[in-house]
Amino acid sequence: MNTHTLHPLTSALRHTLYSALAITSVTGLLQPQAWAQQINTDAANNDIEVIQVTGIRASQRANINAKRFSNSIVDAITAEDIGKFPDKNVAESLSRIPGITIDRDFGEGQGVTIRGVQPDQNLTLVNGQAVGTAQWFVLSEATRNFNFELLASEMVAGVEVYKSAQADIDEGALGGTVILKTRKPLNLDANTTQLSAEAQYNDIAEKTDPAISGLYSWKNDEETVGLLISASYQERTVRRETNEDFGWFGPSIGRIDPLIEAPGGAQQKGAIPWGIGSAQFRQDRERLGLDITAQWAPTDYVDFTLHYLSSTLSADNVNSNLIGIPFRGIAYMGTDTNSGSVNSEGVVDYLAVTGVPQRPEWARHIAYDNIFRDGSEMSTDILDLEGNITTDNGKWHFQLGTTRGEGENRDFFTEFWVDANDPAATFDFYNPDSRNPYIDFTGPSSWLQNPTDEMWLGGIFDQANLTEDTEDYAQVDYSHFVEWGVITEIKTGVKYRDRSFEQNRYRTDLANLTATGEGSLGPASEFWTGEMIDVEHTHTNALAASYFFPDKVGMYEALYSVAECAGGETTLCRQSNVFQSLASFEVEEDITAVYVMANFAGEAFRGNLGLRYVETDSISKGFDVETGNAVEYDGGYNEWLPSLNIAYNLTDDVVARVAAGRVITRPAPFQLAPAVNLTPETSSGEAGNPNLNPLTANQFEIGVEWYFDDSSILAGTVFKKDVNDFIFTKIVSRDIDGVLINQLSTPENGGSTTIEGIELQLQHTFENGFGGYVNYTYTDVADAEIEEAAPVLDDDGNIVGATLASRNVSFPNTSKNTFNAGLYFETDAYSARVNYNYRSEYFIAQTEIGDRYRDAQSQVDMQLSWNVTEAITLKAEALNLTNEIWENYYVRASDSVTLGGTQSANGRRFFVGASMTF
Repeated sequence: MNTHTLHPLTSALRHTLYSALAITSVTGLLQPQAWAQQINTDAANNDIEVIQVTGIRASQRANINAKRFSNSIVDAITAEDIGKFPDKNVAESLSRIPGITIDRDFGEGQGVTIRGVQPDQNLTLVNGQAVGTAQWFVLSEATRNFNFELLASEMVAGVEVYKSAQADIDEGALGGTVILKTRKPLNLDANTTQLSAEAQYNDIAEKTDPAISGLYSWKNDEETVGLLISASYQERTVRRETNEDFGWFGPSIGRIDPLIEAPGGAQQKGAIPWGIGSAQFRQDRERLGLDITAQWAPTDYVDFTLHYLSSTLSADNVNSNLIGIPFRGIAYMGTDTNSGSVNSEGVVDYLAVTGVPQRPEWARHIAYDNIFRDGSEMSTDILDLEGNITTDNGKWHFQLGTTRGEGENRDFFTEFWVDANDPAATFDFYNPDSRNPYIDFTGPSSWLQNPTDEMWLGGIFDQANLTEDTEDYAQVDYSHFVEWGVITEIKTGVKYRDRSFEQNRYRTDLANLTATGEGSLGPASEFWTGEMIDVEHTHTNALAASYFFPDKVGMYEALYSVAECAGGETTLCRQSNVFQSLASFEVEEDITAVYVMANFAGEAFRGNLGLRYVETDSISKGFDVETGNAVEYDGGYNEWLPSLNIAYNLTDDVVARVAAGRVITRPAPFQLAPAVNLTPETSSGEAGNPNLNPLTANQFEIGVEWYFDDSSILAGTVFKKDVNDFIFTKIVSRDIDGVLINQLSTPENGGSTTIEGIELQLQHTFENGFGGYVNYTYTDVADAEIEEAAPVLDDDGNIVGATLASRNVSFPNTSKNTFNAGLYFETDAYSARVNYNYRSEYFIAQTEIGDRYRDAQSQVDMQLSWNVTEAITLKAEALNLTNEIWENYYVRASDSVTLGGTQSANGRRFFVGASMTF
C-alpha cells in the first residue's frame, strides 16, 4: 500500500523530544524563581494596552480590555485563561465565549460552531494565516474545519474570535473567524522557562495517562534577537460506548430492505431500524506538538519573525460492534419463531428474531464487526515568515509561507455473520417508547461467549486512506498613516493562495467471499483466543453485553494466505492494493484577494470601512460513479465583500457598536469532490457534489457594552444573517457500483434562510476574591423551502410514481439556545472555578423517514489550583462531571413521531498536575 511520512523535521525531533521533555520536567522542579509573563493582545489594531497577566482576575481584565478597545466585534482569551480554564484544548476554552458551541464526539473539543454556523463554515487561522488540517478517522470527511484535537492549549498565547467581517482578514467564514496567536521571544523575559506535567484518568477506560509540556525563550541583551522553543507531549486512552442505530425505515418510505424479496413487502408491518449495534470504541492517542519561533528586530521599526509549528496525533484504535438487524427479521414477524408487536404509532416495539431452517441467506440477522486502525494518525505543519517595516508615513507588512495537513487512516475491517438458518443465533429487539430502542443479545444461549460455528468470518479487507491538505500563500499589506479628517489610516493589501485537497484510497480484499459456510474464511472458533469484550452501557439505554474478541493476527494471516487473483476466478482469491477510484479525489483552488480599508476615529467614535474583492478558481477531479471514468469539474466565482464596523462611546464606560458586511464561505473539499466514502457493511456512506455553490450572507449586528468595572461587563448584541445557498445533508438510498446503499449522505444547496439572534453577557469580579460570568445566546433560523421529487404511493404503500413537492429544509448544527456560566474564587495562593455549558437540540441531516437531530447537551467542568510558590502551581481538574452523553434521534416526516437513535458515552476525565515558570 502507498504510505506517506511526517514532515522531516517533525520526524527527526520526535524521539529526542520525548526524552528532553521528561528531563526538563524533573530538573525544572529544582530551580524555582520569581517570574512574570506579558501578554500583548491586539484585537483589532496594535494600540491595545498591554496588561500583566498573573491570575484569573487579571486575565479577565485582559479579555475585557481586548473587547473594549477593538474596532470590530471581537472576543478574546489570553494564555492565562487557557491555562486556568478546566479545558484541555483551545476549542474547549472557546466554548466559554458567547455564541460558541463545540463538538465533543470523542470526549474532546473538535470543531467550533459560531452563532449557529457549523464548524466547516467558520475559519481558523494561526497568526492570521490558514492551517492545513486532516482527520485521523476514516469516516471523517475532508473539511476546511481545523480539528482542535491536534493542538494543545499550551501551544497558544491567545485567541481572538471575530464575529463581524473586516476587510483585512481572510474571507471564508460565515459564522466567525478564530485567530490563534503564538508567542514571540522578544515579548518574554530572557531565559523564561515554563514546564508542566500531569496525569489524566478516564473512568470508562480506567487508565491513567501522562502529559508533559515545556517552553524556553531566549533573547540577547540588546533585545534584538530571540528564540523560543515550545513542545508538548500527551497520551490519552479513549473509551466510548455506543448504542448505535443504522437508520430507520417505515411504511411511509414505500420501500423495504434491498435484500428482502418477501411477498407483500416486509416493511408494511411498522417502522423499525435497519440495525442496532452494541459498540465499544478503544483508542490509544499520542499527541506531540512543537513550536519554534525566531525573531529579529534590528531597530524599533523593523521586525522579522520565522515561525514553525508542528503537531502530530497518533490515533491507533479499534471499534467493536455487535449488530442486530431487526429490519431483516420483520419479514417473519408473526410467525412462531419471530413474534413481535407494533404500537399505535405504527412503530415496532418488540421483535424476537432467530434463525429458521430454509430461511434465505438475505435474512442474515446478526453481524459482528471489528475494525482495527493501527497506524492511523493526522498531522499539521506551518512554516511562516512575517515582516513588519515601519516608516514615517506608514507600515509595510508581509507574510509568506506554507502549511500542510496530512491524514493516514488505516482500516483492517473484519466482519462475522450468523447463518440465517441457525436457531441458536437469537436476539430480542425492544422499543418500549419509540425513543430508546435496544437489543438483548443474551437470549437462551451463551454462544457469544463461546463461539463455534454460529458466526463465520465472511467480510474482510485491509485499507489505507491517505489525505493531504496543502496551502502556499503570499501576502503584502501597506498601512498609510493620514490625517484626512476623521480618517487616520488607509490600509491596502493583496494576497494569493494556492490550496490543494487530495484523498487516495487503496484496498486489499477477497473476491468470491461468502458470508457463511465453506465460501467464508471459517467459523469464529478458528479466530478466537479466549479474549472477551465487555460493554457495560452504564450510561446508555442499551443492555450490558459480553462477546468474544477475535484474533487480529489470525484474521490478517487468513486474508493474506489466500492466493492472488489471476483473473476470471469463480472461487476465493485475493485482490491486493487496488486503487479505490470512487473514493479518491483532488480539489485545487487558486484564490486571489485584494482589499482597501480605512480606519477612522473621532472624539467619541472609531471604526473601519473596507472592501475586499476575491476571485476563486477551482477544479474538482475524481471518477464518475456510473462509468468509473476520470472526470473534472471546473468552478469559479468572484465576490465583492464590503464591511463596516463602528464603535461609539455613549459614555466613558458604555460603548455602542454597529457592524455590517457581506461574507462568503466555500463548501468543504469532500462536498465538492466527485467521490464517495462508502461503508457497504452497514449500508451507509457519503457522497460529494461538485455542483455546489458557495454560501454567501449579508450580516448586520448592533450591540451595547457597559464596562462598569475594569474586570466587569454587561453587554448585549443583536445579529442577523441573510444566508443564500446554505448547504444541508440529505440522506437517501442509491445504487453505487452494484451495491445499494441505504443511507447515503449527500450535500445540497438549500436556498435562502435567515439567522437571527441575540447574545447577552455578564461578567463581574468582586473585591472578596469571588467572580463569575454568565452568557446566553438565542439563535433562530428560518427553514428554507425547496422543491424536489416526492414518491407517489398506492393504497398498499408501493411506489407508483413521483411528483414535485415543496418541502422545508432546516439549517444544520444550529442550537436555538446556548448558555454558559462560571463561578470562581481566587486568592494569592488558591483558586477554584466551576463551569457549566449547555446547548439545545439541533438538526443534523434529512433522512428518508424524517429529520435527524442531536439532543440537548450540557457539561460541568471544575478546576482547583494551589500556588505553592510564585514559580510552582499544583492543580486538579475534572471534565464532564455530569457524565453527559450525546444522543441522536429522528422525527418522522409523516406525523412528527419521535423515533430513537444513537446514544454514546465518553465518560469523565480527571487530571492532576504541576506547572512551574521561572
